[in-house]
Formats: sequence, structure tokens, C-alpha cells
Amino acid sequence: MSKSTVMEWAALVAGIIGALAWLPTVIPLLRGQQIEGKVISQYANVGKLPDGSEAAIFLQKLSVFVTNKDLLLKRLEIYIKFPESQEEKCRSWTWRRLVFTLPEGSRQVQRRLAIEARDYLAHQTVFPHDQAVVGYVSFSSSHLRDQEYEYVRYVFIDYRDRRKELVIRSSDVRENETLFEDDIWK
Repeated sequence: MSKSTVMEWAALVAGIIGALAWLPTVIPLLRGQQIEGKVISQYANVGKLPDGSEAAIFLQKLSVFVTNKDLLLKRLEIYIKFPESQEEKCRSWTWRRLVFTLPEGSRQVQRRLAIEARDYLAHQTVFPHDQAVVGYVSFSSSHLRDQEYEYVRYVFIDYRDRRKELVIRSSDVRENETLFEDDIWK
């Protein structure tokens, strides 16, 4: 083998190794962003909205996990589906004053919600990739029957109006794995 052929092979091998070194950086950029999550705690109650109308009010604490790329949240839309009904777009709330009726022993007690606005997921702007973001979502539905939902669909919309969906089915929420948070109620 001539000296120039050896040099060409060495340059080729070095080039291939250099290109392969960039693969861990390039591959995540090519993979699509995904969103996963689960319910940590949830509460539901029929109550009055600020306009005086009655609605089913839900409060969920979620753990949301975004893979591959950061999610820059512009807005969050929430939809709920009950058995034998159409999917309904919900109204999202950041409550300053909300009273729930909660069971306490054998009696029903009214408790006021005490969550800071910064603890709501809708007020988060950056969901860093490969890190869990934990926060609350609160929304209302016109469905007033005491009935378990089929699913809640969260649509995360970024600043380029791209949408990522997270669907939480009622069957995915296990009561023995959810928390009752004493510290959010006064």
C-alpha cells in the first residue's frame, strides 16, 4: 500500500469516527417530542362558578414529562369525555377562592382551596425535556351528574401553535396511588 492510500484510509476512518461522535447530539433533534403524565391527586365537586352558574369542578395534580425537546407552553386546553356523551371542551381556572365539600369521617365539611397561582401548570412556560414538572390543573364542565369520566384530554400548545396531547383515562387513576393533600385546603 502506498503512503497516500494509508493517509486516505486514516482520514476516512477519522471522518467516520468524528461523524459517529455527533450521533448522540443529532438523534434527539430528529426524534419527535412526546408528552407523558399521570395524576397524583384529584378532586371533583359540583360548585358555583364566578358567574353564579353551577358546574362540575375538577382539580387535578399532574406530573408531566416531556421527552426529546423542551416544551414552551403558550396555552393549555382541556377536554373531558363522560360515558354516553360527547367530548366537551372545559373551562380552565386559576382559582383564588374555591370551596369544595369534602368527606371528613361521617360528615361533609367545606374547605377552601389554598394553592398559589404559580403552582398551576397553565402558568408554567418551560417544560424541560426529560424532567418531570408537577402542578395543578383546575377546570369545569357542564356535566352535573355524579359520574366518573372516561378520559381527560390535555392539549399543550406551544408558541408555534404545535399541539401535543396527553390523555388520562379514568381507569389509569388508581385511588390507592393518589394522594389526599391536607396542605392545600384551609
